[in-house]
Amino acid sequence: MMLLMIVVILVCLVSYVYRSLKPPPPRKCGVPHGPPVTSPRIKLSDGRYLAYRESGVDRASANYKIIVVHGFNSSTDMEFPISKVLLH
Repeated sequence: MMLLMIVVILVCLVSYVYRSLKPPPPRKCGVPHGPPVTSPRIKLSDGRYLAYRESGVDRASANYKIIVVHGFNSSTDMEFPISKVLLH
């Protein structure tokens, strides 16, 4: 009987610790009670969104369009690795 009580208390303790350490579910941008959308984005054909940021000279005077793709461990706010003087 004592062993059964110890097992029950241990299971309850482990479940409490698990629930307290489990992270909350992720929140989607742009839905009610979610984080706001902070950058322009386009909707892909599979339903996901692709955020982007434009930098450099304006579209009218640009001769080339360069797309810089970043990996999962970086951000859309990453700077293009070239001098601003050279861009203008």
